Amino acid sequence: TVIANIRDINVGELNKKLGERGFAISNGYGKLKDKTFRIAHMGDLTLEEVKELLACIEEILGL
Repeated sequence: TVIANIRDINVGELNKKLGERGFAISNGYGKLKDKTFRIAHMGDLTLEEVKELLACIEEILGL
């Protein structure tokens, strides 16, 4: 899933903090590198894991 980075989040810093919690996300590509980020959710990933990732993102960003 691609998310528009409308809050101008430092994705590298967010990813570093997520890594400390066992998660990882990716920047967008090319011209969209800093304007989007991506969350992979294919394969052996449960809904609960996605919810946990989103909760971590919200906590890190203070949302």
